[in-house]
Amino acid sequence: MNLERITWIGVLVPLLIAGLLIGRLLFAPPEDVVAGSFREWFWENRALDLLVQVGFIFAGALGIAALLPRGKEEEE
Repeated sequence: MNLERITWIGVLVPLLIAGLLIGRLLFAPPEDVVAGSFREWFWENRALDLLVQVGFIFAGALGIAALLPRGKEEEE
């Protein structure tokens, strides 16, 4: 492995671990609530689902735009 790849891994791993720990703190269920299934939690918290869907639609639109040929006015 070259030095650049090792540097990227060294930066990404701590960031992923920090994100996981922060996510566990922010999305921890209250202690007085009985833990339900993931399906129930995901259905009640639809914001995450909607953000992912919007991201997929945006990525799909960008992908299709990248595949389309450029117009004649853009080439000149």
